[in-house]
Amino acid sequence: MTGGSTKPDDRHAALPPARLGVQTQTHALIGAYVFGMRDATLMTVGAVAGMLPDLPMFVIVATLSAMGHDGQEIFGHDYFQPWWQQINGVAHSLILWPLALVAALVARRAGPPARWPAILLAATAAGLAHACIDFLCHREDAHMQLWPISSWKFISPVSYYDPAHFGGAMMVLEAGLGLLMAWRLFRIARRRWSRGLIGLVSLPYLASLVMLSATVARAEGGGDTGSVALGRFAMGTSGWSVVAIDKKVPMTRYKLVRKDGVVAIAAHADRSQALFVRDVDAALDQTPILCWRWRVEGVVERADIRTKKGDDQAARIFVGLSLPRESLSLGTRMKLSLGRARFGKLLPDGALNYVWDNKAPVGTIVPNAYTDRARMFVLQSGNGRAGKWVTERRDLLADMQSQFGTKAGRIMLIALATDTDNTGSMAEAGYADLHLVRPGASCRFQA
Repeated sequence: MTGGSTKPDDRHAALPPARLGVQTQTHALIGAYVFGMRDATLMTVGAVAGMLPDLPMFVIVATLSAMGHDGQEIFGHDYFQPWWQQINGVAHSLILWPLALVAALVARRAGPPARWPAILLAATAAGLAHACIDFLCHREDAHMQLWPISSWKFISPVSYYDPAHFGGAMMVLEAGLGLLMAWRLFRIARRRWSRGLIGLVSLPYLASLVMLSATVARAEGGGDTGSVALGRFAMGTSGWSVVAIDKKVPMTRYKLVRKDGVVAIAAHADRSQALFVRDVDAALDQTPILCWRWRVEGVVERADIRTKKGDDQAARIFVGLSLPRESLSLGTRMKLSLGRARFGKLLPDGALNYVWDNKAPVGTIVPNAYTDRARMFVLQSGNGRAGKWVTERRDLLADMQSQFGTKAGRIMLIALATDTDNTGSMAEAGYADLHLVRPGASCRFQA
């Protein structure tokens, strides 16, 4: 695995189990309100068809849950398997839904006056609206919108849930729109059960607004300004993604677990590689100290930190840096520009890698075997502390200055990595409680 430059062929979102996308009842309300035309039958058809693209997902989730898969495994791994992606492509196709809509329009214009063309038109319009909305607000979890012509996916700059990509604003917009449509439909509805159902589907929007208000209040009033949370996994994995480096190599699996009382990300590598990543934009002048806990069940015995063939570690923390332009030579800037034409911001100006190695002495600092833009710091070595949680504390500002000659850089991403593809080995590791604190402040690990 290349320790300094991420080269993703595919990127997978770690989806929060509570949100499968824009809330499905929002699609139902849009179908009923926009395409129901104040007709009770068409409103029902629009509501049902608005939810139809998500129906396969609910069936799959229920089936996998019955088989014992937990939420993180379902949405962090199973969701991205080719068979599920194909099903999503069919259900959300911007080829199939427009064709169905055209067929409905033709039937309505060509046939004698009948009820069924209007019903078909409402259904296909509601389904297409669902697919278009998802097209605009899914990122790494996007669908193959041009199925069956292409497997291409549009990675939207807007996410329905990720606060790093307007997720908070999207939550407010969705809740406001949902409540407005629910109120208008409530006034149109005449039957008690219809009004009761509309009231019921409004509750998640109110809950979303309450949770968002509480989050803002904590950040503004009761938040800890001396600590920056990066990976407090007891609060979920929102913002984190799995990056597959090479499609030809199996992916390391990451899942949310509780291990010896610690809520953590567990990594399982079997001749595999992948990063568990989140974007970060943080200066290091106020909170330069990175704290975390990690553990390994055993080191990668055949690894060699100095060679490409041996570039495997049981556990690694990867910190990608954005460095000032003047600290980079012209040749380095040219190489990075060429690389970013393909890999974007996932190719950092520099990287600090903190590793649990198999044999290199603690304190060893060497360039990565693939690139000197990444430096490898050996913090733990061997199996002496395997099977136990080990706390770490590292001054990123000092390490950045010593390795790249500047104190003006920023963190642009952070990643967890357990990889064994080069040595054909297996490894298991855990990561928890990643956060930044001020110099002299204590690390604050969750009890």
